[in-house]
Amino acid sequence: MCMVSINIDEAALRNMRPDLDTTAAIRLWAQELVDHRMQEMRIEDEETMSIDDALEMTLAAVREEW
Repeated sequence: MCMVSINIDEAALRNMRPDLDTTAAIRLWAQELVDHRMQEMRIEDEETMSIDDALEMTLAAVREEW
């Protein structure tokens, strides 16, 4: 795990999300955003085909055509 620091315009954020009225609430919100994006990245990675699978599919398609 690592820790990072980010700068957030608290006034602008609170205008959009009045419920984010404490540093703790903002920290939790930011962590949830990062966690969600990491989960999306895991799913995207799982959906990516390996080069071996792509090669096998290509060869199978070529065999069927020729």
